[in-house]
Amino acid sequence: MGPMELRHLRLFCEIVDQRSFSLAAEYMHITQPAASLQVRSLERELGARLLDRSGRDVKPTDAGDVLYRRARQIIALDDEARVEIMNLGDLVGGRVTIGAATGPGEHLLPGLIAEFKHAHPGIDLSLRVTDSHGVIDLVLARELELGVVGAVSGHPDLAVAPFARDEIVVVCAPTHPWASRNDVGLDEFLREPMIVQQQGAGIRAVVEAALRERGIKPAQLNVFLELGLNESVKHAVMAGAGVTYLSKFAVRSDVRNGMLAIVRVADFQITRDFSIVRSRTRAQSKAVEAFLRYLEAQYERL
Repeated sequence: MGPMELRHLRLFCEIVDQRSFSLAAEYMHITQPAASLQVRSLERELGARLLDRSGRDVKPTDAGDVLYRRARQIIALDDEARVEIMNLGDLVGGRVTIGAATGPGEHLLPGLIAEFKHAHPGIDLSLRVTDSHGVIDLVLARELELGVVGAVSGHPDLAVAPFARDEIVVVCAPTHPWASRNDVGLDEFLREPMIVQQQGAGIRAVVEAALRERGIKPAQLNVFLELGLNESVKHAVMAGAGVTYLSKFAVRSDVRNGMLAIVRVADFQITRDFSIVRSRTRAQSKAVEAFLRYLEAQYERL
């Protein structure tokens, strides 16, 4: 048996995770035929079939399950060795991959990342914006080093730290009857045509949990449209399609510019913490540690 190559193991794990040769090949920046050749090379070396391709999805065989478990450990050790060697030097370079829910990802992090980059020009930072559940999944899958989310799941591998205190506000178009009122009742809020974000959006989970605490089922909301995330919901509200609830950070400039109006719902204030999440089991580079300390220091400022 010849030596197994680390890149072959990385590809194999990606195929198992994605359940697809084509998606894994695309992620690894190789062609699908090249991916098939690498897997066949692994199977020859180990003398066992590793993947079952008979169904719609690619699935590991019993031998494939064993290799996947051990390959993940080998890859993690390789990552840790690289990080430890890199950490022997001074903090002059490195890479930080960040994921964020749409609220902090669109309205808080871009400015903070630019400020951090100015102080550490040798560090490369990339930001990926998706919903909170998606960010947490990517952090746990070790595809992202840090995440900033609104709703946190209690996963044992997830380390959580506070980032910013947010208030969820109800907004309407400036021409809406509510725009000229000091506040509206919770019963009016439930009756009004509502634009909501897609399932998985952290803000939706927080509002639905707050309603349940009042004994109100989320189904009692008069949902007129379910759209994507922040921007699509905002534009529907600006067009007069209904009202919505959003992070105060997401609407600051729109309220200032007269595009949206904030409405207070009497006796129904919702606050939440945006949190920084990372994997407990992943080794952190000096660059990641520096950016993490910088983010944790922003709580009072934001």
